[in-house]
Amino acid sequence: MKAESFGPRLFAPSIHRSDDVFSTMNDKLDRKELRAEIERGHFVRAALVAASLGVDEQELRELRLKALWQMSAVSRNGPGTKWLAQEYGFSKKELGRTLRQYAEKMKEEGDIKPLEPCYDNNTSKYLTYEEWLDRFLNNWDKFPES
Repeated sequence: MKAESFGPRLFAPSIHRSDDVFSTMNDKLDRKELRAEIERGHFVRAALVAASLGVDEQELRELRLKALWQMSAVSRNGPGTKWLAQEYGFSKKELGRTLRQYAEKMKEEGDIKPLEPCYDNNTSKYLTYEEWLDRFLNNWDKFPES
């Protein structure tokens, strides 16, 4: 038995909205979601939303850099940093160069908190971001592939 035979149709064909209206509504909602994720500081999620929206390459790259920075400098998460870098198409060499440049940019802007020594479970020592990054890049092959 077909579902339509249970009763009248809920919507008449003239009431259906066009795909353009839904597309515009969804785009506005997605833009709001993107803005909200950026405001929350959820840069990995923001980069994912931005990619799904098809934002311009420069904006997407900046969000991805912030996500990589957050994963590496703020969280000091080696496996997560490698996974994101591979997802975003960065080579080990390019990632190292890019993160060093970003660290310099943060120093210039006065955002030095993520660069300060932080306890590292693997070494049982406090490492500066530069020391952590050097160790991370030297151990790149020990982290699982994405």
